[in-house]
Amino acid sequence: MRVGIVVLALAVLATPAIAQQRWERQVQDRALNAVARPSARAVLKQSGMLNTDEAASFPATLVQGTSYTIIAVCDDDCARLQLTLLSPSGSDIAKERNSESLPTLHFTAATTAVYGIRVVMEGCRWNPCWYAIAVVPLRKKPS
Repeated sequence: MRVGIVVLALAVLATPAIAQQRWERQVQDRALNAVARPSARAVLKQSGMLNTDEAASFPATLVQGTSYTIIAVCDDDCARLQLTLLSPSGSDIAKERNSESLPTLHFTAATTAVYGIRVVMEGCRWNPCWYAIAVVPLRKKPS
């Protein structure tokens, strides 16, 4: 009887971890598929979980004269995701809030610097929802 209880307890504890791996893998695959082009060198910058109205921010070094596509994706429970690019001083440069689950920004860096990327989970049917961000350098402008 005790062995059965221990096995059941371990199964219950392991289930959330397995589900988290599944959702994390799903959003990472979606991010890479969203930018899948032979010439694209997508860099998966961030993934994680957010509840509705929660935000996450992280730095990204962007190189002067290089054009970038920044894409955010979320899992099947996500209803709306917002993506914002911040200047090195922290002010908004670009914001995408019209796309429900695939916000995309296009940006050419005027200077090499550490910019900020912020994602806001505006809607999640079952908290928490998973998200992933891909930053794709496209080309450097000719000098």
